[in-house]
Amino acid sequence: MAAKQILKKKHLEEEELAKLKKLDDNSVQEEYEYVAVPPDGGFGWIVAIAAMLCNLICDGTLFAFGTMKIHLQEYFKCSDMLILMVGSVPCGVYLLVGPIVSGLANRYGCRPIIIIGSVGAAICMALSTLSPNVWVMMIVYGVFGGIFFGMVYLPSVVMVSFYFDKKRSIANGLVTAGTGLGALSFGPLADLLMSKFGWKIGMLIFAGIMLTGILFGLIMRPLEPQKVPVKREIELQSPVTPQTQKNQDLSSPQAILKTTDGANEVLLPTADESARISTTATVPVGDVNSNEVPAVTTVDPTSSPLNQSSRNRTISSSSHASVGSGENRVGVSNPEDASRPLYKKDAFVSGSIQQLHHASRTSLNKTNPYMSSVTNIPAATKEEKKKDSAVRAFIDILGAMTDFSILKNKQMLLICIGNIFSMLGYYLPIMCLVSFAVEDLKVNKTHASFLLTIFGLFNTIGRFAGGPIAMIPHLNALRVHNALLFMAGILTVLAAYAYNLTTCALYAALCGFAIAPHMSLLPSVIYDCVGLDRYTTAFGILFLFRGVTSIIGPPAAGFLKDSTKKYDMAFAIGGAMIIIASFFHIFIAFVQPASETEVEKEQEKVQKKNKLDV
Repeated sequence: MAAKQILKKKHLEEEELAKLKKLDDNSVQEEYEYVAVPPDGGFGWIVAIAAMLCNLICDGTLFAFGTMKIHLQEYFKCSDMLILMVGSVPCGVYLLVGPIVSGLANRYGCRPIIIIGSVGAAICMALSTLSPNVWVMMIVYGVFGGIFFGMVYLPSVVMVSFYFDKKRSIANGLVTAGTGLGALSFGPLADLLMSKFGWKIGMLIFAGIMLTGILFGLIMRPLEPQKVPVKREIELQSPVTPQTQKNQDLSSPQAILKTTDGANEVLLPTADESARISTTATVPVGDVNSNEVPAVTTVDPTSSPLNQSSRNRTISSSSHASVGSGENRVGVSNPEDASRPLYKKDAFVSGSIQQLHHASRTSLNKTNPYMSSVTNIPAATKEEKKKDSAVRAFIDILGAMTDFSILKNKQMLLICIGNIFSMLGYYLPIMCLVSFAVEDLKVNKTHASFLLTIFGLFNTIGRFAGGPIAMIPHLNALRVHNALLFMAGILTVLAAYAYNLTTCALYAALCGFAIAPHMSLLPSVIYDCVGLDRYTTAFGILFLFRGVTSIIGPPAAGFLKDSTKKYDMAFAIGGAMIIIASFFHIFIAFVQPASETEVEKEQEKVQKKNKLDV
């Protein structure tokens, strides 16, 4: 009889362990997430080169307007204010449409948006040659062309952030070189083509160059999300001591499932256990480019002693799919959401999170920056909600990038006000320096066109040098940015006293270098002010402020030139605007940053809003 009881007890224990193992295996199969891991190399470098070329043709064409202006003004016989508006409108519009383009890129992907933008910009440039007057050209090339320029520029920058994490600063440095190379080459190229063939043929050739963006867009293939099992931990433990075990009914112990919402559910009756078993399903490190589902390694519960008391199975709600170089990657239930580039909070970060700030005051996760880099994507998408997910992919980003509540952050408010003034003078050397040298100083037109080359060269050097300079002891991104922005303002004021080609070239070199950190270091300043959680929102609002004043600045300079017949007053006032902007940025250091409590409350509001949207 005793032998039968022992055999029966052993049979029940083996049956119970088999059921538990089967339950664990089913959980492994069910608990999958999708994650797009930046390869940090490989095909990513091809994407970075394509993005650089997108910047080259886009920014190069816009920056070349300083040379085009002379030829266009001779044809249309209009004032400086009107002709400069033709060049300033696309520069402002392509920033103003940033939130909309970002939403479209998140909804449809960066590749189709870049291709459509390249075709649209080329068509607008070609149609502008048929303009009967400057007003029509302002609408065709300025407004519609500016929209399509934005569709080329912004998604190309985002794609680099999607493909790179640790090496992102290097990749974005390569992309930044595209803007410099465009400024270096397109100014003299525009003068050569328009002087030899006329402005209409020259514009058609530039339209043909713009069509090369189709090829660059085709290269921007989205990352394929990987299907990986969720890392979870199963704990088999016994709170029963030898003393209490004697007094315990051995037929009653139960395995408790601790669910993510804290509720306990009865699983299976168990035999007595006296040891603790820990079972973990993990994803081994492997090739991030592989499409294979990583194998799951588990500890076989049957290898554990059979005489164990109660088995507590805990599924960790904080553990996530783990792939790559040992870092935790936060996945999502819907593979389409995993491949949406703008669902990353660090989509607009020009460098790796680790390099931006070692311990940001408002960072959500200081120990694992990448885990903080994924936005609060809406909850797991069910089959009936997949159509809504596609719509929300656009609405979420558009709403985030037009959320003016971020201006409650006083430091961000100072940055936006400062940029209102800085952009009034930012385009002066780009749009007016060549005309200033030709019309006021009587410099040869061909020689004057190379002033943009000098400006572009030193602007590129300044963008690369800003980061290393900011890493010098006792310096930081804000101090370097403010000092050089102030210097750029002083130089622009002094440019009013330039008297020959040499002094104009000296101004182009020094100002090109000094104004560069206003684009390259400001992202780090914004990151320190608002943190990663609202970084995308900050950039969206900054796009809007910059876009409006970019449209106003050059025409205002043209108005001063029309009134005074010279550009010296325009440079003096434009430089004063840049100096005022530097003071607003200097005040950031004296404003109390948002407290941790305020940041947490703001994050709770965002999370509640996301839950309501779901």
